Amino acid sequence: MNTSYETRLAYLKKCHAGSLGFYKNIPGALNIKGDGWELFSSDSRFAMLNGVIIHSSRKGLVDEVMETLEKNKVSSDIRLVGPGISQLSSLSEHGYKNLGSTPFMMWSADNSLDGFNLRTQLTVQRLDQSYIDTASSIYMDVYGMSEEVVRDMTRMFCVSENDHTYGLFKDSEMVSVVTAMVYKNSVGIWNMGTPTKHQKNGYGKELLSYVMKSHEKMGAQEFFLCASSAGKFLYDKCGWITLDYWPYLSKS
Repeated sequence: MNTSYETRLAYLKKCHAGSLGFYKNIPGALNIKGDGWELFSSDSRFAMLNGVIIHSSRKGLVDEVMETLEKNKVSSDIRLVGPGISQLSSLSEHGYKNLGSTPFMMWSADNSLDGFNLRTQLTVQRLDQSYIDTASSIYMDVYGMSEEVVRDMTRMFCVSENDHTYGLFKDSEMVSVVTAMVYKNSVGIWNMGTPTKHQKNGYGKELLSYVMKSHEKMGAQEFFLCASSAGKFLYDKCGWITLDYWPYLSKS
């Protein structure tokens, strides 16, 4: 699948527009759009839970972003898209380190999962706030997050009618979790994780396939996600296509 830079950027903006549903009940959350950049802040002191997308080589852009972050007292990681890669040296001067390029991926609804059925003994349940502690323990295990980071992260847990967070269960134990954030006719996939002790059993693939098939039936046409290097193998197996690789920068 070949797409232009403009199309890939439009897809990314659609994905992140849907993510604003996570911030619905956070009073200090911010979404600020500049010329060639955009800030998404969950009002967390942890940079990984906030994000800036830079997609322009415009001179002076980085200083503008830094001024905005300082003014709003936001710590944020940064993703560079397309021409935004030219801002690497400027961001380095401000203490940002390039942590490598992450894949931006897409799956277009194509009926390929019509014959999919969950394996026996597995069930899927849409989660609510009562599952926060269970999901938190999975996030800490899978992502190596501290309790403090996960506490901030779970402020965004099941707060919007567009948030479809699912748990895969075996014998009443949650063995995988994922969030599908619905936005118009698209779905953004977030926070996918399978506990370490349950990995290599195909549980992530079972849950993701279930979500893809279910939301396709609900009318979703496009699915998006920014994958980790470890997670990309799973998405490849599920038929996702890599649209681009974008540098991810952080001060931490």
